[in-house]
Amino acid sequence: MAGGVADFDALYGALPAPPDAVSFERIATSEPGMERIVIEVTVGVRRLRVDAGLWLPPGAGPLPLVAGLDFLGPVGITTTDVFPCDPYAVVQAPEALGGHGPLQEFQRGASGYRWPVKMLCDRGYAVLVSCYGSWVPDSQAAWAETGVRPLTGATDAGAISLWAWAIMRLLDVAQLLPKIDPTRLAVAGHSRLGKAALWAAAQDTRITAVWANASGCCGAAPEVHGIGETRAQLNGRFPHWLRQGGPGAIGVPDQQALLALCAPRRLYLSGAVGDLWADPVGSFLALTTVGGEDWPDVASMWDPGRQILRGASGWHLRPGGHEMLPHDWMRFLHFLDATGF
Repeated sequence: MAGGVADFDALYGALPAPPDAVSFERIATSEPGMERIVIEVTVGVRRLRVDAGLWLPPGAGPLPLVAGLDFLGPVGITTTDVFPCDPYAVVQAPEALGGHGPLQEFQRGASGYRWPVKMLCDRGYAVLVSCYGSWVPDSQAAWAETGVRPLTGATDAGAISLWAWAIMRLLDVAQLLPKIDPTRLAVAGHSRLGKAALWAAAQDTRITAVWANASGCCGAAPEVHGIGETRAQLNGRFPHWLRQGGPGAIGVPDQQALLALCAPRRLYLSGAVGDLWADPVGSFLALTTVGGEDWPDVASMWDPGRQILRGASGWHLRPGGHEMLPHDWMRFLHFLDATGF
């Protein structure tokens, strides 16, 4: 089913208008190539300050950039204490990474494998990452109290829309960094942040490549496929994620139409054999409807470790479960190289 951005507003809630101003301060660190970026977003008389981490490889540029939100943000990526734990950030991480709640000191450096910044810089990519819970606390009790929702007054948009809005603010910053090539801006996200990355890419044409890993229901996986998490289950567990106060998303096109809004720009999806909850088969089938011709059938696709590239679209399936690993990044970087990013 064809659909436009306005059709998906009924599912996620429309993005707030762009802010009145975005400014930032660059703070050097003792780690070569790493900076703390303190972003200030202004809407009327209201202001929001959020940290991001910037990693730059050596060289004059212009450099391609991979940007995105992470569950623990720079605090989780690096062990340095240059990034403070935001007292207003509320995150949901696997139990092994601290579970649900505010950012904690013990989480420092715990999730660097999810954003392997050295690997990306060694391949010539700049990296810009912020903590999703600083922009929108991932909590039904807290998300309306701090962050983007009270900043913008957006009472209709759910958290996925507001995280997508936050990704766009990272791109506002990236476009003002002298070493960054504004024509090579990629965004990436895992799970709920993969949903947000797709929703951002559907609306922001500055994004020239998007990767959604295990994005599942209301991400890349079509509801019509009927495997894994359903919208009713998602709403029951995370009622703040989707559109607020509306009649539901009756008549919204299925997720292959969302993927079509990202094409013909570079579009990459991935999943894992042990992560049926995120419906990797449905995500693959949705990709085949928008990503060109001559895709293999599901039986051939279900080969852990296989990567499939077709034109400006790509896919891989990994052994294991619901995670974002260096293996996944290696495949995504290969896709970018193969498509001349």
